[in-house]
Amino acid sequence: MTSLQSRILIGLIGFPSVIYIIFNHIIIFNLLVAVCFILAFNEYLKVVKGYSQSFFWKIFGVIYIFGSLASLIYLRNIDSIIGSPFTFLLFAGVMINDSMAFIVGKLVGGPKILPKISPKKTYSGLFGGLIGSIVFIYLADNYFLNSFDNFSLNFRDKIFLVFVFNVVGFIGDGFESFLKRKANIKDSSSLLLGHGGMLDRLDSLILTTPVTMFYVIAYYL
Repeated sequence: MTSLQSRILIGLIGFPSVIYIIFNHIIIFNLLVAVCFILAFNEYLKVVKGYSQSFFWKIFGVIYIFGSLASLIYLRNIDSIIGSPFTFLLFAGVMINDSMAFIVGKLVGGPKILPKISPKKTYSGLFGGLIGSIVFIYLADNYFLNSFDNFSLNFRDKIFLVFVFNVVGFIGDGFESFLKRKANIKDSSSLLLGHGGMLDRLDSLILTTPVTMFYVIAYYL
């Protein structure tokens, strides 16, 4: 199975399942993300085990990955208190951005952004992710968030979310690519068919989650 086929399969099954759980089962959501982040941390430990100063990298991993896990659970709890959809927007936006970046980068190609760290990432892919994020925010704001009686995205929220999906998500993705390049491996594991490991799938989410949480705390609590 190719990487593209794997992404499509997981997207068709995983995306609607996760969105359904986000809105309807907070306990199951918390348990699910805890399992995923634990799997990601286990993969992280395997990636950094050969590093010099591996103890430092292990401590960093605890803060980096489990800090993000705590942020995600807290963000979902905030949503349930104030009736906001930020957890949904975060998951859906990151997934759509990643998918569009991969598809456009694969089809168009062109100059590489980080050739020594992540040779498959291109400027065309980055632009594709940006367009995907903008379209997603537009559609969500005009056709989905109308069902939220006491919530609507303002202009600041939209700019922030597009920034988070594209800039912060790209940094998170690039950092995980740096860790793998440093360990001289391609994927964190083969857990998800041809889709890499759990750490590969959560790389953008790990960094975008605490940034989004602090934004929501600053402007909505």
